Amino acid sequence: MIASSLTSTLLVTALPAAVVVVRVVVVVGNAP
Repeated sequence: MIASSLTSTLLVTALPAAVVVVRVVVVVGNAP
């Protein structure tokens, strides 16, 4: 139970974090 809940928590926190990282990379890449 602890491992599954920890894994789900990591997924829930990692997905939005990955989206933010991708957006930052795109913004920095488009910056002059």
